[in-house]
Amino acid sequence: MPGFALKTVIIVIAIALLVIVVARAFRRGPVEAPGQRMPLLGVLSAAALLAVGFLLALISFTSQYTADLLPLRIAAVVAVVAGAVVLLISTRRARRR
Repeated sequence: MPGFALKTVIIVIAIALLVIVVARAFRRGPVEAPGQRMPLLGVLSAAALLAVGFLLALISFTSQYTADLLPLRIAAVVAVVAGAVVLLISTRRARRR
């Protein structure tokens, strides 16, 4: 049961981050004066997601118990892809300014 709870939490966090990134990418309207912390926040969150995804991938792909670690592998791929998307969007926004 703890494995199911962990998988559920990881999937919910990944979906929430994806929804936030997509919502911010397609936000319309006047842009207020941006703070200087936002580009740094995007890069730091992307780095954290990439690091977590890398560690999850390292754990899941190098273990000898491969049949039981399929959800962890999926979570690792989702974390790496989410980190790459956040990094791509945050660097693209930083170039526009």
